[in-house]
Amino acid sequence: MERDEKKIEAFIDKLLSNEVLEQPSFDFTDKVMSKVESIPSVTVYKPLITKSVWTFLILGFVLLVGYVILKEPSGNNSWIDRLNLSSVSNPLENIAFNFSKTLTYAMVLLTIMLGIQIPLLKHYFNKRMAY
Repeated sequence: MERDEKKIEAFIDKLLSNEVLEQPSFDFTDKVMSKVESIPSVTVYKPLITKSVWTFLILGFVLLVGYVILKEPSGNNSWIDRLNLSSVSNPLENIAFNFSKTLTYAMVLLTIMLGIQIPLLKHYFNKRMAY
């Protein structure tokens, strides 16, 4: 098998030794670069967090703040007392949130991981779009 490969290689070398190496034209590089520069950009910018996700996050934050305010105002929250919210019924009164330690740790870990991964992904995609 090795002998066959050597024969084939010798035959190819013999064929190519008679051929003349062609040279590209003088303005070959300019022609190629003009074609490369005329290709439109294929990459379209898409935000990492879409508008619908931002809307959902803002709505969730507003609902959370509303829940905290309407749940049971205590301490020295004089501005809440001035609102006179006694006539407003609270639909969230009967809902109780009891988070286990495992869920709390998981949420904290998820938050930390997102806080690290989002900047890394942003850097990766910015670097990729630069080329």
